[in-house]
Amino acid sequence: MSGCTLQFSRNSPLRTTLVDEATGHPKYQIDTPRKIARSVTRIRRFDSPTQPPLHQDDDVDSDSGDDITDKGKKKSESKEDKHNREEADEADGGAELLETSDGIARIYWKWFSPDRIVFQGKITTRSEFLPKCGKMSGSYMFTGPDGIEYRWAMGAMGMNYPKLVTTDEKKTVIAEFHRAHYFMKRRKARLEVQPAGMHMLDYIVLTFVFAEDKRRERERRANSSGGGGGP
Repeated sequence: MSGCTLQFSRNSPLRTTLVDEATGHPKYQIDTPRKIARSVTRIRRFDSPTQPPLHQDDDVDSDSGDDITDKGKKKSESKEDKHNREEADEADGGAELLETSDGIARIYWKWFSPDRIVFQGKITTRSEFLPKCGKMSGSYMFTGPDGIEYRWAMGAMGMNYPKLVTTDEKKTVIAEFHRAHYFMKRRKARLEVQPAGMHMLDYIVLTFVFAEDKRRERERRANSSGGGGGP
């Protein structure tokens, strides 16, 4: 089995279409409502190669402002927002199983309680499904369907990280994120997955969305406080 490279239609881990670079077919759709308090990120997989993406933008879209409206003002609650809020409330109710017919996974972002992840019909907290590697670390780890532990390693700012590696002594690279390049040779962001990771592509996409969003969040805080570095 060969690996694959998933190209981002937009430079945001929360709102993008992941397209198979080799075939040009969309593989995953990631949607998050634009609002002050992000409620739910939905991840959908396109099983049919002939199915078009829900939306595919060619614009250069930064991840800044992911949590606010265009003018920074909270909009009145729409039907979609109300639906998302009710779903988040349902997840907080402690249900063990939740239907995910609208996609392979959902991430419930929380302000004052642990983030929740819905995957394969089960609800878990982020710390259970994707714990941090050390209290001060920006890296996250998870156990794959093969029982092997993997870690999203976060490098220094300005580098191509995150990179998914095994936690054993070999530190085998399973997947690697490459940032978008807008100068000289223009190239969109992409997630390169090695053959060893193709059996758990859903796991990789789900965990990457969370890990990369948190990395960008830390980077924005560092930049705003004068810590330097760039996206």
